[in-house]
Amino acid sequence: MSVEIIGTESKEPAKRHSGISVLLNKYFHHIDRGGSLKSEISSGILVFIIAVCGIFLNMQLIAKLGISGDVASSNTTQLAANGEVYASTYFVSMLIAFLGSLMIGLIARLPLVQVSSLGLSTVLISLMGIGSGLTYYNLLAISFCSSIAYAVLVSVPLVNKFVFQAIPASVRKALPAAAGLLLVYVAMQLSGIITVGSSSISVYGTGAEMENVSDTASLSSLVSFGKFSYATDKFHPLLLVSALTVLLTFVFYLIYKKSSKHPYLYSLLSGTGIFLVFSICAVGINWHNFQFSLDSLWGRLWMIGSEDAMQYHLTNVFANLSFGKIFSEGFNFSTYTSNGGNVVILFVAGMLTFLFMSMYDAEATLRAASASSNAFNADNQKDMKLALMCNAGINVLAPLFGAAPIAIGKESYAGTQDGSKSGLASIIASIGFAISMFAWIIPALFSTAPSYDIVFNMYGHYGTVMQLLTECSFGIVDAILVILGLSMIKHSMDIDWKNYSEYAPFAVTIAGTFFLSNIAYGVAIGTIAFMIIRLTLIGKPASGKNPEGIAEFGIPTAVMGVLSVIMMVLVAVL
Repeated sequence: MSVEIIGTESKEPAKRHSGISVLLNKYFHHIDRGGSLKSEISSGILVFIIAVCGIFLNMQLIAKLGISGDVASSNTTQLAANGEVYASTYFVSMLIAFLGSLMIGLIARLPLVQVSSLGLSTVLISLMGIGSGLTYYNLLAISFCSSIAYAVLVSVPLVNKFVFQAIPASVRKALPAAAGLLLVYVAMQLSGIITVGSSSISVYGTGAEMENVSDTASLSSLVSFGKFSYATDKFHPLLLVSALTVLLTFVFYLIYKKSSKHPYLYSLLSGTGIFLVFSICAVGINWHNFQFSLDSLWGRLWMIGSEDAMQYHLTNVFANLSFGKIFSEGFNFSTYTSNGGNVVILFVAGMLTFLFMSMYDAEATLRAASASSNAFNADNQKDMKLALMCNAGINVLAPLFGAAPIAIGKESYAGTQDGSKSGLASIIASIGFAISMFAWIIPALFSTAPSYDIVFNMYGHYGTVMQLLTECSFGIVDAILVILGLSMIKHSMDIDWKNYSEYAPFAVTIAGTFFLSNIAYGVAIGTIAFMIIRLTLIGKPASGKNPEGIAEFGIPTAVMGVLSVIMMVLVAVL
């Protein structure tokens, strides 16, 4: 059965929608916004796939915080113990993504997902290094308190209005570009396009020779594949295959962008398909190192259906799931204080960082999506506020499960570019997250090159295969994220480039975010720059630097500027 829907404003031919699509439209309004059930489903699948790969990489970072002492070694028994840590982190991350995305889809009814944030996790890791005695649950306690403040901020109208007015317009406009540039930077590191160096972002990827969580990557030079040797590097063919397929993915995007409504999904599937075909061919080409090339393909099957698979760890995961650890351990800072740490400074700096980063990261995604999709417009400002409330609420809940803070995922923007218009796409993605809690299907299918220096054995030794594949990369997905970040930047250039007092804070915000690898710090520096520029223009007549002849700023902006200075000073002290 199908029903004809005739648009009142569109001049396009009327589309025919199924009865169930029309029924769902009464609540989600996807048809009213120019979408279709098919687009909601395909976009939801796209976002789900990209998000799972991102969660998997985020899991690699967080799991490392839980692996220490003898368990951190690399014999078979200890690798198996590591596997339990990875499995538990993965399960909890997927559980929170499922709950958060389902919540935002049903309540805000916008095409958004909520997933583990690499940026917020990086803050956790950087705070771990400020002094001995801090534990993972200490940091979750700080995140928990900042999330409560975040919930109050977005829920109380007067507070929300004050904060909205506090951020200069030019700084707010810079948020999508800043987040997009940082996304491009990280994705290029992960894909191996740029090489290992030093930065504040800890990553795994094709271009990174990772052995521990302190290894980092940076924008130093293009990767030189000539340094890899067939004789010594068993994954050399996969590194080349991954790099080649990343480039092909960009080509597919350019082609599908002009000819299809779903360029991101088709590019992702095409690139992955070519990679898998090339990988199989590499087995024959690299015949003298046949076992290792085959192992990478064979390991995917083990990842889904062997004793290394997720479902075989579930009993242990459920047995060790704790809801009260944040209260029993998280607020105990005795070891930290005994080593000279100051809990007050730590909490103030940490809460300001988490609070501003959560708020600005969500704002960046919403602004980018609203710039390119009519699913976000003036008519549903209430829904956008509900989305922020859902984000704050799920971040209050996440630490109770031992999960790192989550964000409104940039993957959501890919979904809007592929045609998602409503919370139906979020619900489709949440169903995928629910399935992924119990199986490693998506990582097994979409992983590219693993960390090539990991030693492993394929002959049934418990834990070793998963150890290999929990340090893999997703080169094709990384290519999609690079495209995504560039698109976010493109949709953020609506700025008056003749007005110095507007474009200067805009540029400073983007540069600060990029060089400090933190959007909260970027906004803080941008706000400070805005205040300094305005102060220097007080009393001066209208000119090219100050076309409107206005130099003052309001009390909310002054308060935000003071808080920005305090946060940056405390971070520097720590």
